[in-house]
Order: sequence, then C-alpha cells, then structure tokens
Amino acid sequence: MDFIRIIRSLEELLYEAMTWIIFYPLTIMRILFNPTRMTLYSDVELGDAPEQQYTDSLSPPLLLMLTIVLTHGIELAFGIKATSSLKAGSVLATFMADEQNLLIVRALVTAIVPLSVAFIALRTQQRPLDRNSLRRPFFSQCFLVSPFAFAFSFATILARMPISVAQTAAPYLLFGGVVWFCWAETRWFARQHQITLGRALLSGIGSVAVALTTAFAVSAMLSIGIEN
Repeated sequence: MDFIRIIRSLEELLYEAMTWIIFYPLTIMRILFNPTRMTLYSDVELGDAPEQQYTDSLSPPLLLMLTIVLTHGIELAFGIKATSSLKAGSVLATFMADEQNLLIVRALVTAIVPLSVAFIALRTQQRPLDRNSLRRPFFSQCFLVSPFAFAFSFATILARMPISVAQTAAPYLLFGGVVWFCWAETRWFARQHQITLGRALLSGIGSVAVALTTAFAVSAMLSIGIEN
C-alpha cells in the first residue's frame, strides 16, 4: 500500500512539474500585458478552496521561486558564476557555496520586495497587520515582482558576459524592467487604494524604491559574512 502511494505521489509530482513548462510562460505573459487583471485574479483565487486555486496558472509564490531557479539555471548554462564579496572561509561563504543554499538565500532576499510593498500598502490603508491581511497583497506582489526579478537577474547575467552586445543590452533591459515594475505598481495602488493616478504614481515609485532599498540592504549585510 505504501509503495502504491509513493508511485502515485511521484505521478502527481511529475505531472505538476510538466505543467510548469506550459503555465510558467503563460502566467508571465499574462502579468506583463495585464498586471492589474492578474492581481485581481490572485485576490479572487485566494477565496477558493485550496485544491481549486490557480488551476489555470501558477501560484504567485511558486512563480517567483521558479523565476529565481530559472535565472540561476541560465546563469549556470552560460558558465557564469555568482559574484560574491563574502569573506573567504566565513560561515556564510561556506553556506552559500552550496547551490541549493544559494537559491534559498536568493529566494528569501527577493521575497523581501513583495513583502515590503504589501506591508506599505497595509500601513497606508491603516488596516490591521496580521498573517491573513498580509496574504492577499503579498500574493499579488509576487505576481508583479516575478517579471521584474527575471529582467533584473537576466540583465546582471548579460552584464557579466564577455560579449559587447550583451553588455550593451543589459542596462536597457534593467531600465525597462524598472519602468514596467513602477507602472504595474502604480496601477495596483490606484486600484487597491481607489486613488488618482498621480497619487498612485507617487505611491508606486515610493514603494518600489523602499522595497528595493530594503532588499539591497539585506543583501549587502549578508555579503559582509560571518567570521569563523
């Protein structure tokens, strides 16, 4: 009986993994062209039963994690090693030397961005902060952060490639990612807070600046390392 259950679990895992090949690009494209609709979709899906959620897309946190794994895979495919300013021999340097641990740290640092924007949105609306109230904006933000995270990571890969065309394209890709992210956040704040586009633009750009600064600050703190 246990063997049968293991086989069925493996079947479900294989099927789920194969569906990612279809639904990852589909979900990313839907977010790119209509971010507001996808954040509304995320809010509605969270109201469904767990087994009925995100049946025609990937869940927002999973989408963000797969983006990190995908860009890391592209990095490895091009033979580009992750840059690090960690002190040699430090505890953190040893921990980050493992690819799995590196992905975990990258996922946690990247997740600071949607968490920061969700927190700002709740504080702005003066809503109570708890695990339930934070879930909806966090999931919506994971959708919005995923395309930006891909653009940012791919731009850093291009910048480190020994090809002049790739190095030239890197800042344009990064700039486009930032502009799109600010535009998407502006639309999200306008819907979320029911405010004018002018105020939403300030809220969107401000929240992006705070979230990215926080993520970069945490990343910089980690790069200092911990001495043995």
